[in-house]
Amino acid sequence: MSDVTKLNNDQLDGVSGGAKTAYGFDQDANGNVAFHNGSGTMAINKADWEWLLTQYQGPTLRDKEYYLSTVPVGDIQQLLTDHHAGRR
Repeated sequence: MSDVTKLNNDQLDGVSGGAKTAYGFDQDANGNVAFHNGSGTMAINKADWEWLLTQYQGPTLRDKEYYLSTVPVGDIQQLLTDHHAGRR
């Protein structure tokens, strides 16, 4: 009989249900996005992700996500800070 390996809650929290955005970022059941590019990674909640996509031009959602993927993580964090402060 083989040993059974169980995942703990912390490990399960990190498991993606397989959902992806149009450009291929992991998305959890609540719509939060695990954003990453060559400059780093960050979690972006659903509302912020939807707002960020309105800031980029493109004929398709995939195009908007592509353009967003070229922005350094630090700049995205600043955009969101400004947005939450009402400066954008």
